[in-house]
This record gives sequence, C-alpha cells and structure tokens, in this order.
Amino acid sequence: MSPTDSRTEQDVPPKATLFCPDCGHQSRYDGDWMVVERHCGTHYRCPDCHAQITTRPSHTDRGSPRFFDTYWQAWDRGIRVWHGLLQRFLSP
Repeated sequence: MSPTDSRTEQDVPPKATLFCPDCGHQSRYDGDWMVVERHCGTHYRCPDCHAQITTRPSHTDRGSPRFFDTYWQAWDRGIRVWHGLLQRFLSP
C-alpha cells in the first residue's frame, strides 16, 4: 500500500494563494489584496485587517531602505502589536 493524501482537491488552495497570518483571509496574489508600489518594492496588505502580508523587492533598487520606510515599518509593527493586545484583552 502506498501512503495517500487525505485532503481532497477542494481542500488544497491554488499555488498562487496568499494567506493573512492575522485574520486568515486568503486570495490569489492578483486577487483583492491592497497593493502599494514603492521604490523598494511591492507591498501586499490584507483588505480585511490591513496587515502587511509580504513585500516583493524591486529588482532595480539596490540601495538601502530610506528613513521613511524604516519608520513606517516600525510604526506598523507597533500598531499590529497593540491591535493584537487589545483583541486578546477585550475578547470574551
């Protein structure tokens, strides 16, 4: 006997599917994600909770990140931490 996969075809998402680690939203990379183009790359954000899913670096920019991008990433991380804490303490 050979091992079989118990998942059905419907359980397996397409290969190009992105998943939000915060709220569980899933869609294709070209689906309903909020896409922000910046000099350092393309940022994908969740349309439901606005969490940053991934950043695809641009191949033309080889410089170091600018101050604003570094500041924005720190700000975004702080907001996500506070949001998670509030959800944890306010949930029944």
